[in-house]
Amino acid sequence: MKKILLILLPFVFLNAYSQFGPQRIITLESGTVNSAYTVDIDGDGDKDIVTSCRSGDFNVGWLENLDGKGNFGPPHTIVNNLFGQSYSVYAADLDGDGDVDILTTAYSLDRVIWYENLDGLGNFSSQNVISGNADGAFSVIAADLDGDGDNDIISASEFSGLAWHENIDGQGDFSFRKIIDDNIISSRSVVAADMDGDGDLDIVANGLAPNTVRIFWYENLDGLGNFGPLRVIRDFTVYANVIFVADADGDGDMDVFSASPGDHEVAWHENIDGLGNFGPKKIITDSLLDAWVVSAADLDNDGDIDVLATSVETFGGEVVWFENIDGAGTYGAKQTISTEVQSPRSVMAADIDNDGDMDVVGSSQNDNKIAWYENYTIIGVGENQNNTFKIYPNPVKDFLNIANSTGINIKTTTLYDALGRELFKKESEVSQLSFVTYASGIYFLKLKTNTEEHLFKVIKE
Repeated sequence: MKKILLILLPFVFLNAYSQFGPQRIITLESGTVNSAYTVDIDGDGDKDIVTSCRSGDFNVGWLENLDGKGNFGPPHTIVNNLFGQSYSVYAADLDGDGDVDILTTAYSLDRVIWYENLDGLGNFSSQNVISGNADGAFSVIAADLDGDGDNDIISASEFSGLAWHENIDGQGDFSFRKIIDDNIISSRSVVAADMDGDGDLDIVANGLAPNTVRIFWYENLDGLGNFGPLRVIRDFTVYANVIFVADADGDGDMDVFSASPGDHEVAWHENIDGLGNFGPKKIITDSLLDAWVVSAADLDNDGDIDVLATSVETFGGEVVWFENIDGAGTYGAKQTISTEVQSPRSVMAADIDNDGDMDVVGSSQNDNKIAWYENYTIIGVGENQNNTFKIYPNPVKDFLNIANSTGINIKTTTLYDALGRELFKKESEVSQLSFVTYASGIYFLKLKTNTEEHLFKVIKE
């Protein structure tokens, strides 16, 4: 989505910030949806959605981004016979043919499974079983653990711990289970990352190890997938549900984020020396009700890593973010993206509309919904950068004028407040908007033509 921004102010904004628009529903047909993953399935250059569900018409499916601007088609079913127990989905090129295949788990069947993208357009093969004895298979990812240039498989299981499978020939023929650690239980989140700066991929995970709730990592000792013993990152009094790895403090090494629903906490853990030795827990929030999932990305285009999280309630919850204020891991107060969710179980950042900033995609289990939220990021915008339309006066006191001397047809005029709530919408051109009843603050005006969307920041005095 192309955005052209105009701010008629006598100065330039030097600070970047991120503001998310209202919910845009991708589908309401994902029954008891557990996860949503963004990836280009059909090779057309934009981000589609892959999802796993525990009920409904499909267990694993994908949704096409039809125009690269975030308008999605109906679900394409990949599989619907996993007995309603697909908790995880991941996408990667597993057979070396240049397109993206799909990985998932089948909890009750103890299976780790992949589906080949047969034509690069999103037509998938039948089930290829990687493992049939991952007891309570929960989470699965792909990464090159042995440094041979292809994607291997790593899985976390409820009752049989962590294991990996070597991609033997680079074409999707996988080895037997190679045990990383089978002395842990309830392992539900796994990440591959270089935790000690030696150039190979280590493993970070969560679980009971063996009777203590922990997050921990294993060193890839030789770059070939031979792993050392468990190294504790942090012990918890309650379960750390989801982990995520990113550089929180900008020092070039990988830190670890965690979400703990039992104590309503989102936190990060500093890799203090770049070698995988971790400092004390740093709490981002301890008041996010049933904090379920955490992920991280640069949401405000200022070059550092911000944090996304969800709060889970049976018939409610939130999708929220926290700004990395100083680039060194000092996080600001909770900023709500949406409360129009029921038990949101996944959230991630991706550029859905191809405008250069990171939007947010989330799935919520109890309303069968996948939705995305457009990022209205403004950075370093000066005056008179766009001559297509003019808005004035800005700042505005009573009435905002919208001048169109181009002859371009404005199809929709929409005004949002700073929380992304829609205040005004008309399916036509508007020459003047009343701000008389609005409080002082920041607003966003969107003008939609046949081919573009033009976004303006408006300040009410």
